[in-house]
Amino acid sequence: MKQKFFVLSAIALIAVVGLFVFEHATSAQRPDRDAQPGQNQRGNRAGGDRGGRDMMGMFNPASFVNNSWLDLSFQVKVDDETLMKARPIHQAAIDKFETKMKEIRESGDMRAGMAEMPTFSQNTIKELQAGLKEVLTKEELSKLTELMKKRTEADAERRNRFRGGQGQGGQRGQRPSQ
Repeated sequence: MKQKFFVLSAIALIAVVGLFVFEHATSAQRPDRDAQPGQNQRGNRAGGDRGGRDMMGMFNPASFVNNSWLDLSFQVKVDDETLMKARPIHQAAIDKFETKMKEIRESGDMRAGMAEMPTFSQNTIKELQAGLKEVLTKEELSKLTELMKKRTEADAERRNRFRGGQGQGGQRGQRPSQ
């Protein structure tokens, strides 16, 4: 009787240890690993993103144009005919960004090129909005403008958080003055 109890206890212990090891060994491969409570990981950021895609969007000037196309297609929900008319306008803006980025890379002076980028981006976005004004109705344009404004504000907030707030950029390892 003692042997049966010992064997059953050993099997149960091996099963429990095996499940524990299997659970933790495979947790790195689960897509929902950031949703687990009590995990001190870098996940669980706003929007369900761990920062990778959104942070890349901050450094990709054409992302505003891409996001405006997504908003137009899925949030504003314009008809197919309007999308067909808006596509060349968006494509022209994307092509301008790609050409500018290629020029910056070929120049070899990324710092100077990226310093020009905010002005270039604003001008290209104004051209995009002017082109869309001819294609969209006033209601569609106002809804798209509102979505783009919200996205811009969210990106600015995210950039400030990434930099450590106003005036805190570049002060890594130093305590803020009090």
